[in-house]
Amino acid sequence: MVFRGIKDNRSLKLWIHIGIWLCFIMVYAIIFGRVLSVELSLLRGLVNVLPMMLIFYANLHLVNRYLERRRYLPFFLANLFLLAVTVALRVRLNLMFPDVSRELFLASEQTSWRAGALATNIAILVVSTFYQILENRYENEQRNLATIRDQQEAQLQFLRAQINPHFLFNTLNNIYSLAVARSDKTPEMVLRLSNLLRYVVYDGRAAQVELAREVGQIREYIELFQMRSEFPLDITFEQQGGIEAVKVEPMILIPLVENCFKHCDFDTNEEAFVRISLAVKDDWLFFHTINSRDEGQYQKDKVGGVGLDNIRRRLRLKHDGRHRLETDQSPGRFEVHLELPLNLPEIVKNAT
Repeated sequence: MVFRGIKDNRSLKLWIHIGIWLCFIMVYAIIFGRVLSVELSLLRGLVNVLPMMLIFYANLHLVNRYLERRRYLPFFLANLFLLAVTVALRVRLNLMFPDVSRELFLASEQTSWRAGALATNIAILVVSTFYQILENRYENEQRNLATIRDQQEAQLQFLRAQINPHFLFNTLNNIYSLAVARSDKTPEMVLRLSNLLRYVVYDGRAAQVELAREVGQIREYIELFQMRSEFPLDITFEQQGGIEAVKVEPMILIPLVENCFKHCDFDTNEEAFVRISLAVKDDWLFFHTINSRDEGQYQKDKVGGVGLDNIRRRLRLKHDGRHRLETDQSPGRFEVHLELPLNLPEIVKNAT
């Protein structure tokens, strides 16, 4: 896609240049058309424009070779030579055509052609210089932006890579607890873990995934966590709005769900609960989690985790402030509010 964009941009620039030079030829042809035939007018326009094209494109090279490297004297001397050659060439070529009306000239014909050629060539030289300087600045800016994007993408990949093993270790701990208890649920739990890992390893590398796919993995993770307990846990997941054809960054919601279960007090509180809700409305994704917690347990994971700080960094890199992630900690409960802008396809927007 990048190569195709560059190729299309170069093609567009080529056609713009061709169009501008053709306009120059037509202007000269119209001027000389008052005293010459159409064929001679077009030919005379061509022999005037060709030296101008020479000085324009030759100066592009001189700007890059000398001016951009602050070698001003060689740049000035090279352009002075280029001006002298092209002015002499244009005067000689114009004198080869039939004489035009003397009323067009304020001085002799040769002097008038020389003055006109010098003025237009200097104008082309100035335009060429500014054109190449602006072109170089634009290309440098694009390269800098591309470098920044690459750095951000590398940082995003690094943050995602942090989530994957952390998610795996937590899930393996759940399976280990069942295996120690020789639970009959262990084989099914391993199968569900396999499905989750397939999503984490493969889909987690993509820039975006379907929201329905992320929601499916959230439900899979909830079922996986439910299997730890002999009794049903108070966990609810509500969904509102259409999620078809909506895409989000992978593994941006599941860590928030994992955070709920990690810090919820299911092991010590019979009334422990987790509430998860997701809604899509007006091109925005609203995700809300709330869980009960034990005030005495500040960190259940001794090794630590990536948690909310990781998600905050990813959101800053990906959405550049166009999001909202807030937490609310009150006695016995913890809440997370996430709002993300969505790029919905037109067909989904019309349907909603």
